[in-house]
Amino acid sequence: QKVFPIRGVFGLATFGNAGVNFRSIFNHMDELNEEFPKDDKTEDYFSKISKFIVDYFEYQLKLEWKKTGVDENMMPDNHSTFGFLLCGHKKGANGEVIAISQRIFIAKKSVIQELTGQFGCMISGVDDVVKILWQNNTVANYPAFSLQDAVDYAKFLIRTTADWQRFLGKFPTVGGDIDVALITNQAGFRWLEQKPLYRMLEREEKTV
Repeated sequence: QKVFPIRGVFGLATFGNAGVNFRSIFNHMDELNEEFPKDDKTEDYFSKISKFIVDYFEYQLKLEWKKTGVDENMMPDNHSTFGFLLCGHKKGANGEVIAISQRIFIAKKSVIQELTGQFGCMISGVDDVVKILWQNNTVANYPAFSLQDAVDYAKFLIRTTADWQRFLGKFPTVGGDIDVALITNQAGFRWLEQKPLYRMLEREEKTV
């Protein structure tokens, strides 16, 4: 599982290494589900969640280094083997609602790249095929997208990457069922497509 809802309003996807500190990212996220700060309306909630993710996973990374005998002082500041894509909405300076996405690379000094307040697409993980498609300024016409277009485009990029790996005969790092979620300011995080196993697990957790 690589996509997680946060407090019903944000979405988090993981890329790169599937685990840290000898536990899967899914296991960490399952435990963190109730630990994420709640929206107390006193500050930018999106930034609060982003900081929580960075602080927690930087700590887990450094614990792993300590257990395996890695000298933290010898590690490059921004060397990253895993990270996250955090998506949602926040309020702008004038109180308007702004769509925002952050690509977070977890490292000794984590790096955050941000896309906010505009139409666009942010990719993470295995991005070589998408970069080829986007060469020569041939990106899609995002402002003209319907919600269905956005869903279909995201799935197209993932499937094209998976097919490319298949036909190259490379070890497949992209493939399988695709999880799709929609995040709107009005309704928050909603699953559109989710792997059956994790849908069942979520249902069981809610009934306990």
